[in-house]
Amino acid sequence: MKPAIRMRLAAAAIALALAAPAFADPLEDGMAAYRDKDYVKAVELWRPLAETGNATAQYQIGTLYAEGKGVVQDDAAASSWFLKAAQQGNANAQYDLAVSYAEGLGVKKDDAEAAKWFRRAADQRMGYAQLNLGMLHAAGRGVPQDNVEALKWIELSVYSLPPGAARSDAARALKDVADKMSSEQILEAKARARSWKPAAAEARSEPKPEPKPGAR
Repeated sequence: MKPAIRMRLAAAAIALALAAPAFADPLEDGMAAYRDKDYVKAVELWRPLAETGNATAQYQIGTLYAEGKGVVQDDAAASSWFLKAAQQGNANAQYDLAVSYAEGLGVKKDDAEAAKWFRRAADQRMGYAQLNLGMLHAAGRGVPQDNVEALKWIELSVYSLPPGAARSDAARALKDVADKMSSEQILEAKARARSWKPAAAEARSEPKPEPKPGAR
């Protein structure tokens, strides 16, 4: 399984900025500071929001700790903030928390916890989480080995991921798994994918962009 990669904040920041209301607020001011590479100011603006429970700010602070921007790089602190936001239903944070567990970044490596959080993000149509969850099922890491479930999630990811390298990787993974399956198993996986429905939207204070993964 190709290692999962924590998402980059920039793509999420741009998407959130475009969706933000016209009037300024601390969250948007933090986005502007981030775009200007004033990461210390971004931390100063986001931290009070994060400490009072704003899931978007919690995720952004966690990503700054993961990247070492405006703060000393600290995977444990990053994972702690991701957990706070993930528990509120933030799909980006759920994904990054899953990666933390998959790679042992700031937390003890735990494939079962990784699978749990990938599943929560996957249930919100996050393509990268769907792909990683499918690969875990294919390998039997953190979940029972199950090619039917693997193919289901990977097929869903092909439709959720943006065009480009990520979708191509998913298409290759889809073929690799399908080559090990009977025609009956493939039909069952496709039926499961067709009948799948995303989880009901959880209460959250931010839009849910589909970020691009990148090397840390």
